[in-house]
Amino acid sequence: MRVQSFDEEQFTFKVYVNALADGRYLPLAGSPSIEVLASSPHRVQIVMPSDALVGEPTWAIVRVEDRYGNPAARFSGTVRLSSTDATARLPERVEFVEVDNGVRRVENIRFGQAGDFRITAASEIGRKRGNPVRVREKAPDRLLLWGDLHGHTLYSDGRGSVDAFYDFARNTAGLDFCAVTDHAFEVTDAQWAHSKEITNEWYRPGEFVTLQAYEWSGLTELGGDHNVFFVENDPPILRSRSYYDARNLEMYHGVEPQPEHIDDLFLRLEGISGGGDIFAIPHWGGRRANPEFHHPELQRMVEIFSEHRRSAEWAMQFLQNGQRLGIIASTDGHYGNPGYGFLRPARSDRPQEIGHAAVAVYAVDRTRESLFRALYERRTYGTSGERILLAFDVDGHAMGSEFVSEATPMIEVEVVGTAAIERVDVTKDTRVVHSVAGSGESLKFRWTDPDFKPGDSAFYFVRALQADGEEAVSSPVWISPPLPTPAEVGTTSSADLTSSPGPQVAEMRRKIQ
Repeated sequence: MRVQSFDEEQFTFKVYVNALADGRYLPLAGSPSIEVLASSPHRVQIVMPSDALVGEPTWAIVRVEDRYGNPAARFSGTVRLSSTDATARLPERVEFVEVDNGVRRVENIRFGQAGDFRITAASEIGRKRGNPVRVREKAPDRLLLWGDLHGHTLYSDGRGSVDAFYDFARNTAGLDFCAVTDHAFEVTDAQWAHSKEITNEWYRPGEFVTLQAYEWSGLTELGGDHNVFFVENDPPILRSRSYYDARNLEMYHGVEPQPEHIDDLFLRLEGISGGGDIFAIPHWGGRRANPEFHHPELQRMVEIFSEHRRSAEWAMQFLQNGQRLGIIASTDGHYGNPGYGFLRPARSDRPQEIGHAAVAVYAVDRTRESLFRALYERRTYGTSGERILLAFDVDGHAMGSEFVSEATPMIEVEVVGTAAIERVDVTKDTRVVHSVAGSGESLKFRWTDPDFKPGDSAFYFVRALQADGEEAVSSPVWISPPLPTPAEVGTTSSADLTSSPGPQVAEMRRKIQ
């Protein structure tokens, strides 16, 4: 038997016994378990917030890891820090002892000037230059926050407790926000209550944000996998029954009616939503979400990267269908390491990929309400794992926006990478219409679409690709022409036009009725 490549405090070899020979297998009390330890130190990592103020304290998390991305808990030694800002104040040395478990949070780092800077961590096992930090003289209108909105624990098909999940997210991965999304059909009422309790306990306004969430896991033909998120702290849970089996003890066995189809889920969520306080994100997953079904008030984003694959081509089907979805990425991690971890075990014949997806959100502050509003407004982009800085707007409208215009749009893009930028593509209606080659780790440009004509409808987004294969994809910006005046459409008033539901919403309601 090959040992798993992720550490775990207690791996249990679950034993079920058919003691009465009646076909009922019950779990053995006290199944044997072992602790799985990290391997020897292999690399050093460092991560920091993307925003900082001149002279004000910020922090960094320094990790020493094994070859699989686990914190190397047995590491003792020195890690030296240096900055591209010669005026920065930071400790030159960080001394690790075994009780640090391979992770140290370094406080009171201060940059002395404005600009984009990086800090490098170096030790006898290697060196790592950290993500770019944008240092300003005054606070920006919105912070660039990093998170993982898709992960599992022992309550479904993952590893570790809900408490350990959030602990890793904040204190090891250095995330700003996080959510546990266990498969609802496996979560009992007691487990759901406990998960909500721990999620609320880990919410620390101004520091670390958690959201209540679960994964609705229906078959693809019934709508497919969607993660459902709430701004409230005590929401109900709705389960798909696609995988129900009375013989499976690790499954919800209640009798409450559950939504079998994604349209039924949308209808149930619509009934408890106050407007803008619930959203559902489709993803590739084990039962990839189906782009045939859509609810514009509830489906606000689509997940394009995860541990499964880079699935942007699949996600484009939603946009091609006219669905106005923002772009996110999250790990779909099952190993208790949100925001970080390995994508596949290392092999000698191919390089190992570490860090398999991240979502960036431009939010006013680190509170549930602010984060949820920014997500709902699609002020988001997804990366394959690196904290690439990406800014994109059309005529001053930020990513995720919708606006009305007949003027030729001006597109502005800025990228600060974690490695050399290979190119940045501007996509219009899922087709690349403009590319700019990189010549370093930062790139900034403006571009006007020469083919845009008055009366056109279009959406634009950008993809930044680095030379090391890492990438970032923005949420789109949608442009629509002005509505016709009553005189232009005869007896139909503009009020009639704006009050009519979109074709997808009307079709969805027709199916449900």
